[in-house]
Amino acid sequence: MTYITKTVHVNETTCLLLNASLPYEYMAKRELNDPENAIIGAFAGALTGAITTPLDVIKTRLIVQGSANQYKGIVDCVQTIVREEGPPALLKGIGPRVLWIGIGSSIFFGVLERTKRLLAQRRPTVGEDTKQD
Repeated sequence: MTYITKTVHVNETTCLLLNASLPYEYMAKRELNDPENAIIGAFAGALTGAITTPLDVIKTRLIVQGSANQYKGIVDCVQTIVREEGPPALLKGIGPRVLWIGIGSSIFFGVLERTKRLLAQRRPTVGEDTKQD
């Protein structure tokens, strides 16, 4: 069995992108083109944005409380939000967050993969003399 591996360490969106693109590349038996990389990047970014929205809501509430100390910590913050506003309150702002992270990831991964391809084309092959006279 052939295993396809790529190593890129950036953030959790990168992990999602690689997990989404490797099976596609394997099934298509070719490298992805620019629009495909951008679409998979957008999907990975949007999914990451959606999954991490509750964490962002909690972080924002803890930051904006200032010296009022409305919350005693992370667990108290979650409990208070769910008790006073209901569980859907943890997803406040999910639409704009998914949109901007999806668009940003689309651009980032589209450019990243294109740049990697261009640099790979310029790289000297093994055994090629790189000295210039």
